[in-house]
Amino acid sequence: MIQQVIAAILTFLLCFVCSDKVMVIGEKLGLDGTLAWCVTTFLVIISVWKLASRDWGFGDAVATIVISILIMLYYTQDVGKIVLEISKVILGISVGVIIGYLAKGDD
Repeated sequence: MIQQVIAAILTFLLCFVCSDKVMVIGEKLGLDGTLAWCVTTFLVIISVWKLASRDWGFGDAVATIVISILIMLYYTQDVGKIVLEISKVILGISVGVIIGYLAKGDD
């Protein structure tokens, strides 16, 4: 649990130092001012808290997706581009699964 506390504190400090960048993400989520910073920081801290835990599972996958979407939202500044990137990833995974199934053959 100590690693989770340390990760959460470091994440808060990083969000505080980069508050203008964090606010940009919050504004893209439709929030204004301090609320934009608070909500985005909360989402990041909760995700990092879950990722820093010792047990891994479905929650960590959700936390990774949340952090990835927030990062893509900062860089692309467009939800449509994020959907396009996610579609590319899903297409790549699907093609990989089909090729893997065909390579495995019928046993």
